[in-house]
Amino acid sequence: MTRYNVFVSHSMTQEDLGIIYQTKRDAECRGITCYVAERDPQFGKALSGKIENAIRSCDCCLVFLTHGGSSSAYVNQEIGFAKACGKLIIKVVENGVQVKGFDMDNEYLPLDRQNPAAAIFSLNDYLSARRDQKEKETQQRNAAGLFVVGAIAFHNWKSNSSPNSRIKERTKSREGTRQSFARSETPKSR
Repeated sequence: MTRYNVFVSHSMTQEDLGIIYQTKRDAECRGITCYVAERDPQFGKALSGKIENAIRSCDCCLVFLTHGGSSSAYVNQEIGFAKACGKLIIKVVENGVQVKGFDMDNEYLPLDRQNPAAAIFSLNDYLSARRDQKEKETQQRNAAGLFVVGAIAFHNWKSNSSPNSRIKERTKSREGTRQSFARSETPKSR
């Protein structure tokens, strides 16, 4: 199965972490990998480098714009970096939070803090559909690659096993034998 990797951008406020971790658990039950930076300790390494690498390698960036997340410098920087990397940015926006910046016209998933399960369920359905689409595209690329390899192998086999090539090989073999025989019969000069 093809892996679908999601970078999760969020605030570190206590009221947001419960929603973030529930989203991660539910997504991973569906075979979707969610990268949450604080769950990946890399002691002695720069936090910014770790986050940049995770964004570069993800399939999409999931941003929780909550009351805490919309004002977080990290969340806004992660959005900018994901945009610069050409990543799909999926926003989950808490009711009452104003979407600002370059993506303010893009669709987003509303989050009702009183009923976060509805948003989490819809989000994971959407991520599952994207994972399935990636799987289908991967299978199509693999099938196309196998077809090309098969066509080349068939062409090589066909050109090496055609009746004309076998006749040419036998003729060369006979001519080589005749020449060897003719040389062995010629008198040697002293």
